Amino acid sequence: MPERWLGCSGWAYDDWVGPFYPAGTPPGEFLERYARVFRTVEVDSTFYRTPTPPLARRWVERTPERFRFAVKVPRDVTHGADAAAGDAVLAAFLRGLAPLRSSGKLGPIVLQFPASFRAPGGDAQLERLLRGVPVEYPLAVELRHGSWWTPETRRRLEARGAALVWSVVPDTDPPPWVTAAFVYARFVGDRALTRFDRIQRDRSSDLERMRARFEDEARSVGVIYGYANNHFLGYGPGTVAALAATLGEPPPDLSAAARGPGQRTLGGPAPNGTPPEEHF
Repeated sequence: MPERWLGCSGWAYDDWVGPFYPAGTPPGEFLERYARVFRTVEVDSTFYRTPTPPLARRWVERTPERFRFAVKVPRDVTHGADAAAGDAVLAAFLRGLAPLRSSGKLGPIVLQFPASFRAPGGDAQLERLLRGVPVEYPLAVELRHGSWWTPETRRRLEARGAALVWSVVPDTDPPPWVTAAFVYARFVGDRALTRFDRIQRDRSSDLERMRARFEDEARSVGVIYGYANNHFLGYGPGTVAALAATLGEPPPDLSAAARGPGQRTLGGPAPNGTPPEEHF
């Protein structure tokens, strides 16, 4: 059975303070607390700005040894029209990931293309970026337009060993191709919700459909990555818990984000006997 890495798309959401992080938690503690519950995260912030090595080093320092980061390539690479400028951003992006890679915490990097990106007009850009990301980096490619669901696209992804992202996004239904040694699934949803502090939808049929895909099409891979966006059900941590339940995985202990390091229960002592943190 493939090893499953399940997590959220991002960790820095103010709406999680209260239902997930303790009230009053400063943003600088979010990642450390998130990593007490989940062992992987998809970094959404890098889609908007290129990470620097010092920033990536802080991520390494604030997470446990077997934690993994899946990292989105900046949109200037996937959405920009200037190929030379995009290549420069991609090079800086890869340099910024060096601390993650050297620590063993770098998971797949993700090329997230817009819905307007279509074949055959985007063929050259897709091919250039597939070649531009060194094969040493696991690569996932999110294509959202049906013009890409062709044998030629599958051949290109297989030739690079890049995973086609299995996206659950409105108006998108990518085929369950296995084009890499891993599978990468994203539960994205629409943009109608604006608060992200609780589960607000029932999309169990989508979760069941993905479970079937994992069990049927993904049997041959070694690893499955699955990430939940807040917009899918309204609350990322709760969505991951629902996904884990659908897959028959042990449920994540969401209360661990509110506990001190090593505490087994809220209000219980830490391993060194120090008093527990206060929680409001």
